[in-house]
Amino acid sequence: MTANSPQRRPRSTSSPTGVQIPSTLWTLGADPHDRWPEQLVARAVAEFSHPGSRVLLIDWPALAARGNLRMFAPDTAAALARIRELDRDSTDDPRGGESVDLVIASLLSDPLDPVRAAEYVTALATEAMAMGALLVVLSRCRHSTHGVLLDPAGSVILAAQSADLLYLQHIIAAPVTGDSVTADPPADPTAPGLPRHIVAHTDVCVFLLPEHG
Repeated sequence: MTANSPQRRPRSTSSPTGVQIPSTLWTLGADPHDRWPEQLVARAVAEFSHPGSRVLLIDWPALAARGNLRMFAPDTAAALARIRELDRDSTDDPRGGESVDLVIASLLSDPLDPVRAAEYVTALATEAMAMGALLVVLSRCRHSTHGVLLDPAGSVILAAQSADLLYLQHIIAAPVTGDSVTADPPADPTAPGLPRHIVAHTDVCVFLLPEHG
């Protein structure tokens, strides 16, 4: 285990009702429109980094920049502040010059081109990661306005493995009531005849940049 490797966790935990919950299921709900769900970001930071680690946030689509002036989204600022509260250094600048121990990338903003989004965040992450660092990608599947199922997780795994990252774990984050995964129906109306997709979970894919030599 390296200094940046996740600590060993129990294979399962118990819910308040006594139901055994596997370690690959995080019992966390999230607003489908939230790019940086606070509980999910905090859990990822706690699980996959140590105090004093440097954490980078990457989201999609990327905000525009004007020369050396970078746009700073309020929700990203809030997520960076939450990470600092957990005794980590945080940044959203992948080209800041200092390598990072953990990258958390969010594809939760309706990526209509999952392949392009996955390749973008993977390329930025690998440029910034220290050897032994981890990449955690948050995504969820949904239907397009034309009824096509968009599932970024597969594209993320392919892009990461093509960049020589090791695929460590696929975690599901979902609200759980008793022994059932629960989710609210979508608030937006669906055109007649098109699939109606209920967002029940968030995919959390974890990758390692191995140390060579």
